[in-house]
Amino acid sequence: MGGYVLKGGTGVYMLLDPETGDPRATIISQGNGTWRARTLDGEAKTYQPPDEIERPAVWVAEQFVPAAEPAAEEGTDAE
Repeated sequence: MGGYVLKGGTGVYMLLDPETGDPRATIISQGNGTWRARTLDGEAKTYQPPDEIERPAVWVAEQFVPAAEPAAEEGTDAE
């Protein structure tokens, strides 16, 4: 995810800068199969991950921040 760290759980996630730990974006489940991703400067997009995706928050992060390499994932539970 562009080298960012995805941290969170239970439908609420943050993309963090891996060097500073500063937040760069939020990813939130809207509860109806759709997810909303928003940067701190207001850029926002809504996504609907395919049903077969096991970790929709990771899928959304990969769509929102195209990555050359996967980022580390941290969290309290799997989404």
